[in-house]
Amino acid sequence: MRINRLHPQFFGEVVDLDLSQSLHDDQVAVLQRAIDEHAVLVFRDQQAMDDDAQIAFSALFGPLQHSITVHRKDTERRLKRDELSDISNVDEAGQRLAADDRRRLLQKPARLWHTDSSFRNPPGRYTFLAARTLPPEGGDTEFADMRAAYDALDQSTRDRIATLIVHHSLDRSRRLAGAPTLSEEEARNLPGAEHPLVRRHPSGRDALYLASHAERIVDWPEGESRALLDALTAHATSAPFVHRHVWRDGDLVMWDNRCTMHRATPFRDDLYRRDMRRTTVADE
Repeated sequence: MRINRLHPQFFGEVVDLDLSQSLHDDQVAVLQRAIDEHAVLVFRDQQAMDDDAQIAFSALFGPLQHSITVHRKDTERRLKRDELSDISNVDEAGQRLAADDRRRLLQKPARLWHTDSSFRNPPGRYTFLAARTLPPEGGDTEFADMRAAYDALDQSTRDRIATLIVHHSLDRSRRLAGAPTLSEEEARNLPGAEHPLVRRHPSGRDALYLASHAERIVDWPEGESRALLDALTAHATSAPFVHRHVWRDGDLVMWDNRCTMHRATPFRDDLYRRDMRRTTVADE
């Protein structure tokens, strides 16, 4: 196993490791240190890894969350394991979904900068996204290092935001992206959650905790709250802190939601198929 850094700030590439096989404790320890350092890891050449192997590998790093789609009874789920989220534009037969299919529309918020499950309590800790079928062009994923973004803030801004709490809501990102609104069951089971705007990572570094789900700063006026959250997001997603991942066949990408944001980029989903499968483990 070798780990190469792909960006000056973060993002590691893991080669010569087969995740379809059980890992030894010392290998898991190496990967834990690597994700703490790099915040995002891409594991190359994982064509042999199936859904069960992805779930088993993810579970090495914490308790698995169920996909939020289990809370939506008006939409058929293609992937039957509750631990799997379907980040795809294909149906059960592998054919492209229609443009107005609800399953495609529910994925629109993924093109906004976000961190997974910040609207839950506990939120997401690590996410694992596996490429099963890729389009011949487009569909890259961008990542932003929220530790480096925090480090670049001036001291007065750090002092201003040090103790702020933010309410995160799935409803906000759905509305922002023009996606279907929360169903009654989703609204009941996913009411939102509050988290610090600045989080101390176990590695000892502070990081901004932002997302398109970030609705408001608790106890702040709406206008002032929105202005600060938008300004911090623009800062954190500026070029020095961003790496664009161009997917290869067999890639599995793991990232730490506590100190990164990410977003999907467009591709010709009216022409090409894309099958991606996500697992997420919960934070403490």
